[in-house]
Amino acid sequence: VEKTHTYPDGSQYVGEWKDDLKHGQGTYTTANGAQYVGEFKDDMFHGQGAYTWAGGNQYVGEFKNDLFHGQGTKTYASGGQFEGVWEGGVLKERSETTYNED
Repeated sequence: VEKTHTYPDGSQYVGEWKDDLKHGQGTYTTANGAQYVGEFKDDMFHGQGAYTWAGGNQYVGEFKNDLFHGQGTKTYASGGQFEGVWEGGVLKERSETTYNED
């Protein structure tokens, strides 16, 4: 079932639900403008997704239990980026880095 829910703090979720929990594909936007687009499981970021901070930095990759977990790419608003492997939200292995030449 897809629906939209706006929370008291101003954040909003648009997407699939199961047993009143965010579950399946959806978009969660915080009141300050950060946004996650991707898979949810049991009310948490879980699976493939993209999290964009209000300032423009972005992580695209795997999530587990609301944390970066697995292969992902972090891109900075300034243009630099790196690929790596995360476990429980912690970067464990950095594989490739690109710097902004400006």
